[in-house]
Amino acid sequence: MAQTGGGRPASVTIMLVDELARGRLIRRFGQDVTTWIDGLPELVDHLSQQWELRVEKHMPGGTSATFYCWRDTTPVILKLTPEIDIALSEHRALKAWDGVPSMVSLLDQDLPAGALLLEAVEPGTPVDDFFLPDLLAELHIDAEGFQPLKDRVDFVFALLRKRTTKDVDAYHRAAADLALDRVEPKLLHGDLHLGNVLDGGDRGPIAIDPRPCIGDPAVDAVDMVYAGTDHDERIEALSGVVDGDRLRLWCDAFRPFFP
Repeated sequence: MAQTGGGRPASVTIMLVDELARGRLIRRFGQDVTTWIDGLPELVDHLSQQWELRVEKHMPGGTSATFYCWRDTTPVILKLTPEIDIALSEHRALKAWDGVPSMVSLLDQDLPAGALLLEAVEPGTPVDDFFLPDLLAELHIDAEGFQPLKDRVDFVFALLRKRTTKDVDAYHRAAADLALDRVEPKLLHGDLHLGNVLDGGDRGPIAIDPRPCIGDPAVDAVDMVYAGTDHDERIEALSGVVDGDRLRLWCDAFRPFFP
């Protein structure tokens, strides 16, 4: 049996990348991803030796293969993706956000392998209230070289159409038009929902798993509005860090995502 650095069996990937996780990866990346999944034990073994990791467990959820590991006495996260462009984009974004306390820190990377080594956010539990204007203000920095927001809008609506029979064309057009409006562009998280913000203890809330793009900062606040019951009150409160009128329009355009 292959061993990870520190003596844990690399076959932990076989045991814990279960059928549910396998199905999620296939839905996201297509049937061809099975070859990559089957090669995970060897890849994890290689990276564990390269970075001197002990793999403790596979972490469920998401559209990547993520493992909670130890590097000496420090917990770290090994994140793997079958699409190198995803790793490249996240790597560039984390470099741009370097030093921003509300974004998870990048420790190392092996981009040809689609691998990122990240800090482990501790305690790493969900935040109590997904209403985080200060986090929004910290994340929205000037940057270049990322996909435009319009591309991200088209992508998420394509995913939505795979899981609904409802006609969402009008909503898609509205969101696409908003994405093309001339506003001061910022680097966006691109997938800022409750599952992607963790409790960082004394550091406060920390964002993870960005799908970075460049565009209107208001779009990153949509999930924060829908996380509460009084949408108008939340929009008003968030208008201190993003354009409240545009946030309301984005909320209308993304309504099909919040049935």
